[in-house]
Amino acid sequence: MKIHDTAYLDGMKKDFIGARGVTPAMQTIDKVDLYNINCHGINGETAEQLIDLVKQAMSTHTLLVFLFHGVGGEHSLNVSVEAHSDLLHFLKVNEKNIWIATMIDVAKYIQQYQQKQ
Repeated sequence: MKIHDTAYLDGMKKDFIGARGVTPAMQTIDKVDLYNINCHGINGETAEQLIDLVKQAMSTHTLLVFLFHGVGGEHSLNVSVEAHSDLLHFLKVNEKNIWIATMIDVAKYIQQYQQKQ
C-alpha cells in the first residue's frame, strides 16, 4: 500500500477495480475492502488443510482467496502437486455449491453488490 512513506494505492484506484492484500482471512461480501482483498498465502499446506479452508468459507458464506506462487516445486513458496490436485478435485465435486471465478469477476460482483447497499 506504500512505498517507503508514500501511499500509491489511491492513485491507482481509477485504473484497477481491486487489489489483493496479504491478510489470511475470510470476509462476507459486505466487509471486503476491494483494495486490500484478504488472501491465504499457500506454502506447504496439505490437501486436508486447503479443503478445510474451503469448507470453512462454504459454511460461513465468505470469500476465500488462495495465493499460490508455485505448485510442485517451481517456487520456494510451494504446494505439492498432490495437495493441489486433491483441492481441485474437491472443488470440482462441489462446483454446484462453490463459485469459482477470476479475481476480476469476483471484484466486479463485490463492487456491484456494495454499491447497492
